[in-house]
Amino acid sequence: MKKRGEGNSAVGLIGVITLIFVFYILFLPSESRRSLLEEGTLYGDNDSYDLGEHVLLSESVGRLSFVSTGQFDHPLPNVFLVERQNAQVLKEENPFVVRKSFFSEDRKVVRFDLDNPKQVDNVLLTFQVSAQDGGILGIKLNSQLLFENEIVVRNPPPVRLPTNLLREINELEFFVTGGLFGGEYSLTDVKVVGDILDVSNREAVSTFSLSNVEIGNFDSAHLLFYPICDQNEAGLLTLTLNGNVVYSSVPACESLNRQELYTDDLREGKNTLVMRIDKGSYRFEQIRVRTNVKPSRGFIEYFHVDASLYEDILQGRNVILEIEFVDDNRVKRLETSVNGIRDVIDQRAPFFVREISRVVREGSNYIELLPLSDVEVVRAEVRVE
Repeated sequence: MKKRGEGNSAVGLIGVITLIFVFYILFLPSESRRSLLEEGTLYGDNDSYDLGEHVLLSESVGRLSFVSTGQFDHPLPNVFLVERQNAQVLKEENPFVVRKSFFSEDRKVVRFDLDNPKQVDNVLLTFQVSAQDGGILGIKLNSQLLFENEIVVRNPPPVRLPTNLLREINELEFFVTGGLFGGEYSLTDVKVVGDILDVSNREAVSTFSLSNVEIGNFDSAHLLFYPICDQNEAGLLTLTLNGNVVYSSVPACESLNRQELYTDDLREGKNTLVMRIDKGSYRFEQIRVRTNVKPSRGFIEYFHVDASLYEDILQGRNVILEIEFVDDNRVKRLETSVNGIRDVIDQRAPFFVREISRVVREGSNYIELLPLSDVEVVRAEVRVE
């Protein structure tokens, strides 16, 4: 009787456990219940996989740029730069008289303006003496004595005005000194003449444009130019690119000059080159900016297939490669490589799907995308179905 009671207790316990398990299954979500009853497992582990979809790789890719050539040339128009000097009358004064006597003195101040004193050279003061009655004629420029001598001829030599004394506003002062009873000078045809530098042709501006491929795949770049000039008269050439000085030297005349450029000097889109000389005459030919770019940069990513999953693939599960493009209605040309097995995509549709079970192997695998045109790739995915 005691053994029979123990048996009945065990049977009752098994019944309770069975009932609890049944209720557990009934209250499971439908997907999990179906997975448990039909597939025999609810969660995967390291030794086995469920028969549902298994994603091996899912990556956002972005823009892939196609580089058709490794070198780009950007020719610029020929440039002629020259520094000219134009002789001009800077000031012309009416006749006047300067005198000094025992009781009085009459001086004369002549004023003249210069827009830019640094652009004036060979400045001379010329005048004629229509009458002279003793004494010494003195001349000052901006309070600095330039000339002091007795003049006994009608047409004296010109008086040079030093350029280092010139200002934007200038004063010439005429006066008489010496003599027991003073002196007097009557001056006519008083002029200040000089050479004005014409700098309007000392500078030229050119522009060129660089693509995003040249900037994104930048390898090297240089500026080429051929100056026709006289080496003995050549002055300083300054090249400014996008506001940065990239060259400042006396170039080699009648020779192809080359200047290296760097990524900081260049920008995508519009670039501005300024060529400027400080003196001389130049004609620049064969001006060009040449860029060298690296080969197209593709996309490469790796995924792993362990032994258990690979066995499932051998038993008939499919490995799918799916590539999603931006839906821009443009032709998408792309070369795919899975473990070295290549395929070419050439389509307008935004989705590309290909079964790649035959080329997948156990262990490490890779997928590579190489653009054959500029393409925008949203996502690349490898999954097992």
